[in-house]
Amino acid sequence: MSLPPHGAPTRRQKILATTLFVATFCTATTLGAVWSFSRSSDVLVWTSPEVLRSVWSNGELLVRGLSYSIPLLLILLCHELGHYVACRYYRLRVTPPYFLPFPLALGTLGAFIRIRSPVRNKRQLFDIGVAGPIAGFVALLPFLFVGVALSTPSALESAVSGPSGAESLLYVPGESLALRGVTWIFHGPLAEGWVLDLHPIALAAWVGLFATSLNLLPLAQLDGGHILYALVGRRQRFLAIPLWLMLLAAGWWWSGWLLWALIVLVLGLIHPPLADEGEPLDPGRRFLAFVAPILLVVCFMPIPLDLITLP
Repeated sequence: MSLPPHGAPTRRQKILATTLFVATFCTATTLGAVWSFSRSSDVLVWTSPEVLRSVWSNGELLVRGLSYSIPLLLILLCHELGHYVACRYYRLRVTPPYFLPFPLALGTLGAFIRIRSPVRNKRQLFDIGVAGPIAGFVALLPFLFVGVALSTPSALESAVSGPSGAESLLYVPGESLALRGVTWIFHGPLAEGWVLDLHPIALAAWVGLFATSLNLLPLAQLDGGHILYALVGRRQRFLAIPLWLMLLAAGWWWSGWLLWALIVLVLGLIHPPLADEGEPLDPGRRFLAFVAPILLVVCFMPIPLDLITLP
């Protein structure tokens, strides 16, 4: 029996990755179609057999679902392939990208890879950490422009229709500087009480922006945490708690940040040391290390998802 090349995924890993990808494609397509027709509270439905049948048997619903799932999975795939290619460049053992299907809300919890070889120095750590967010951001940009151009501004009152005399709950995707800037290019400044009704392609780009900002948080073993450690080394331990407290404080505006603060705490605030920490980053990588927080600011949404009650 022949063994896979050094660092290459095994057959079992490829089967698992393919299975998860197909499952994520199904959940994202189904719930992307549901979301595209309603941002009200009824989008929080499970991907039940009834919902699957209603989407996959309706041509219009299926096209809208695919307009969301295909760009989204491509954006997430490019992000993870950035990490993967960097790992393979350094001949590290790494799994293929594993997608996470989720039968609720937006249909996925993202994707990840697992590095099964020790990262030895700051250069390797930095390249692996920065490659994913840059690749994902470059991949989402054309979808962001096309999707926003196809989106339409609408008044909050008309964005959802509920029973007469009843209150309606509306989920409004949050704004980042990137989304706001592209919206201004195509639609100008939106009047107060108006929102951009995101086309499925724009919604996929929005998820990509959110995922990029999450990964670039300079904490724990997130991509931003790797970049920070590659830049400052073991001095990261002095920054860990203040940065985590800032994330915790963000929970004042959006409760979801409290969950992420807990996740980061479980992952560990102190980044693991490297075998070789003597060689500093070269000027080119130091420049990219300061580009990363700019990218974080551009993608960041203080309130990623707002729930508004309409009379």
